[in-house]
Amino acid sequence: MLHGHFRNLEFTGGVHFGRHLLEDADISFQADTLFSALCQEAVKEQCLEKFLAMARAGELLISDAFPYMGSQYFLPKPFLWIKPGEERGDSTEKKKLKKMQYLPAEYLDAYCQGAFPIDKMEDLSDLGNFQMKVSVSIRGQEEPKPYRVQYYCFKEGNGLYFLLGAKEKEGKALFDELMASLSYSGLGGKRSSGLGRFECRAFPVPDALLRGLARKGSRYMLLSCALPRDEELDQAVEGADYQLVKRSGFVASADYAPQQMRKRDLYVFHSGSCFRQPFQGDIWDVSAGGNHPVYRYGKGLFMGVTV
Repeated sequence: MLHGHFRNLEFTGGVHFGRHLLEDADISFQADTLFSALCQEAVKEQCLEKFLAMARAGELLISDAFPYMGSQYFLPKPFLWIKPGEERGDSTEKKKLKKMQYLPAEYLDAYCQGAFPIDKMEDLSDLGNFQMKVSVSIRGQEEPKPYRVQYYCFKEGNGLYFLLGAKEKEGKALFDELMASLSYSGLGGKRSSGLGRFECRAFPVPDALLRGLARKGSRYMLLSCALPRDEELDQAVEGADYQLVKRSGFVASADYAPQQMRKRDLYVFHSGSCFRQPFQGDIWDVSAGGNHPVYRYGKGLFMGVTV
């Protein structure tokens, strides 16, 4: 049986979570980003095989990172078609609901039943703000070449959180050890510039999230980017409401190849996708001709919802 744990990330400076371009950033990151970073820390600590074995067996599960503001925690908006009530006839309200990415955790049930109170919708403008800085590239250039990097700064008391499922105390202890090491290395891009440093704090899982994780619902909302195994795929997509997202990027390991190389692209289900039955997913090797495997996280962590 997995035990649920809750982790707040308090960033001590700016962060760059990429959208493929340095000058275009996001406010959060997916579970596979965190997993890849933890694998790099596990290599340093010489415990990669142990960490991988626990993750593959489903003894360690992680969610994507979602925003929090003070004591207000947010979840991804479910990819569900919700029949609007009579009060939802206003086109302005419909547009607001369509643009909404996250909703307060305690209103998940209300949203799924078409009764989400519009006045409780947060636009996250108070979460933080995007900033831009100009850097100069000199490596491999005949002349210095300026480029721009967008990054995000969370306001005091705000940040990101994720859920951790751990079967044994040993797994939780290993995970927290790697997270402590990662807090100094940083998360996201341009870490050599000081971006991505954080403090990771453990808290009890809030009641609104705990109820959803324990619930057997008519649908199961995915909380992590994930991809079913081949034998799970047909059952997973039957009657599902989902969005696919392409996960790609460069290999961070200096031992992988003499030059920087890209990982193989992998299409996964986006968090917020809803399924009639949960699936396990897997850890995928996305290496492409380098000296060692490169792992992409694709395990499923779900929350029950009632439609």
